[in-house]
Amino acid sequence: MPEPLSARCPFCHRLGSDRVCGACRSEVYLDGVSALAPYGNPVVRKALQTWKYDGDREIEKVLQQWLTAGAAHITPPLAPFHACAVPLHEGKQRQRGFDQADVVAQWASGLYGIPHTSLLVRKTKTASQAKRAGGSRQVGELDGVFHIRRDVAVPEHVLLCDDVFTSGATIDAAARTLKEAGAKQVWGWVIARGR
Repeated sequence: MPEPLSARCPFCHRLGSDRVCGACRSEVYLDGVSALAPYGNPVVRKALQTWKYDGDREIEKVLQQWLTAGAAHITPPLAPFHACAVPLHEGKQRQRGFDQADVVAQWASGLYGIPHTSLLVRKTKTASQAKRAGGSRQVGELDGVFHIRRDVAVPEHVLLCDDVFTSGATIDAAARTLKEAGAKQVWGWVIARGR
């Protein structure tokens, strides 16, 4: 299992807590992010890329073992959370054959004994951050990308799951959609985080 990350604000990287710090609070919708490992770790990065782009199920088992072993280090705040994925666009999901974020949400559901709920739909296809210079996104670039599924009630506490947190723009856009639909707390839960 990789070394766990130090607790820090997921956006400005100020040490102290996985919660979004006071300075960043007014700029983002996420309340915090729990991550197992640094994305800069070459073993972690290669494992995630092989799983995500090659669909390697053996690597998937290793990642699940890492999460199970490291769950004590990445526990979200106590609340009646529902695990929900930051969804792929349906075209990307068809191409890959699975949605890695939904798999991560299923793992979180099993680890913490919380419901796994499909709340979001990704309406707009966006370029992956890996293909963008510096892996960053511009403010407002992801406006309207996510929508709440029809006929679902948004819970007050959402554990928003994905494989990687880089700039945080994508997961924060999903958090915005959830909060605008009534969620009170949205906490990110990922395998790896940049920095």
